Amino acid sequence: MLRPHLQAALPVLAFVVLLALAGCQRAAQHPARPKPHRTHARTTSLDVATNGDQYWLQAKEEAYKSVPELVAQDATELAKGIRFHKIIQGDTAKKDIAITFDDGPHPDYTPKLLDILKQYDVKATFFLVGEKAEQAPDLVRAEIAAGHNVGNHTYHHVNLKKIPEGSVATEIKACDDVLRHITGKRPHLFRPPGGDYNTKVVEVAEALGYTTVLWTDDPGDYASPGDKVIETRVLDRVSNGGIVLIHDGIQQTIDVLPRMLQRLKARGYRFVTMDQMMGSR
Repeated sequence: MLRPHLQAALPVLAFVVLLALAGCQRAAQHPARPKPHRTHARTTSLDVATNGDQYWLQAKEEAYKSVPELVAQDATELAKGIRFHKIIQGDTAKKDIAITFDDGPHPDYTPKLLDILKQYDVKATFFLVGEKAEQAPDLVRAEIAAGHNVGNHTYHHVNLKKIPEGSVATEIKACDDVLRHITGKRPHLFRPPGGDYNTKVVEVAEALGYTTVLWTDDPGDYASPGDKVIETRVLDRVSNGGIVLIHDGIQQTIDVLPRMLQRLKARGYRFVTMDQMMGSR
């Protein structure tokens, strides 16, 4: 026979058991979405942004604005008197080029890129994906130590026009938080994945202290079209004040980069970081 104090506790215990069973049933019906890997607790706000899978699956699909599309969008903005904190090209009176690498860091590729850039005494700009930077902080520090710029390329590398508007700031801030934690400095260069942006995206970036960086030259190396194709597309189209978009994580880019840098140097081009290019405007 139960003691009096245990008999009195039975109704409470039964209620607790019922709550636990109900919770288990709800969890089975609505399993939690896996959270991104984190090496520290600073990106917990990102959990708010990863609800609504239909948006995020679509936003992960690769899509790139072509150079003519970027130029046309820029011209439309200027015609309407809209002037964002945005750069699509540097000073055309100066024979400067900014080489920019998107989508890193990559443990297998970034060290090779850094070695090539060091060999040819070239400074570049790396637009980093937050979740990748978080997993390879030493590579981010190596880019900074070598004199390169690093910028924000969102945390998940998603098309910011395809996610709920309220999540745009969260994606940018989450990457910002990772880079500040690694480098001790707040980044101020931002590139929307695929160059796909609208007024909302740029306004959010501006409010967070960023200049949005687009490009004048895109050889499409992300599709691995062949070393010769990448080289020819860059050399045929590059011009003063050019911002060249290429990618970290592409073997063909690594293969062609030394030859491409040699030929551009032979033409008299000077390689600058985005900070240097914006300072010369």
